[in-house]
Amino acid sequence: MALIAKPARPAQTSVDAIEAFISKGGSVASEALAEKPAKAPQHPLKFPPGDLFDRLERAREASAVKLPRNTWILQAIAEKLERDGV
Repeated sequence: MALIAKPARPAQTSVDAIEAFISKGGSVASEALAEKPAKAPQHPLKFPPGDLFDRLERAREASAVKLPRNTWILQAIAEKLERDGV
C-alpha cells in the first residue's frame, strides 16, 4: 500500500548541456592555494610582547630530543615546581 505517489522522473539532460558543463571547467588547485597568504604558526598560549616565544622555540629546537611545544612547556613547569619545592 503506497502512501505517496511515485516521484516523477527528471527530464533527461541533453548531451549539449553535459558537454557545456564539462567544458566550463574550474580553477586549478595550485592557483587557488597561491592566492591565500601564508599564516604565521599558531599556538594556544598568549605570550606577552617581546621575544619570549622566540626564546622558547630556540631552546626547544636546541634540545637533543624533539618534543612538542605543549610537552616541553609542561616539563619546564614541572622542573620549576620541583626547584621551588612545591
